[in-house]
Amino acid sequence: MKFVVESCENGQVTLKVPGQNYRNAFAYAGDALAPGSRVNGTISCSAYKAEAVSDGGNYVEPLLGRPRRMQGRVLEQHLADNALTVEVGYPVRVRLPSHQAAAAFAVGSRIGWDNVAIPTFNPAGIAPAAAVATH
Repeated sequence: MKFVVESCENGQVTLKVPGQNYRNAFAYAGDALAPGSRVNGTISCSAYKAEAVSDGGNYVEPLLGRPRRMQGRVLEQHLADNALTVEVGYPVRVRLPSHQAAAAFAVGSRIGWDNVAIPTFNPAGIAPAAAVATH
């Protein structure tokens, strides 16, 4: 997923999602990222518990700051890690607690969860801010 860096300081990076209103903060342990640069990467988190939901769309609460609650459609099961990849407005890999099984949530089903701690951003590629076209 491509994000745009809004800020990076004190072990956190705030990322904007192009075309959406999300400006979420994530734990980040890498080198400083320049504001305005585009980054590819993955978001991962751990859930207190996940629950099947039938109503509502994909979302992250709050829109700004640390994501506390997330909801979306299951894209992949990672049974060996007891985790799921879920589309919440951007893909997130969520690790389930030991009393729940990833196999219980079918691909295509909808789930919601509260995050145990601030989710983590792991970059895969970075385009310098100067290389990003502004439109």
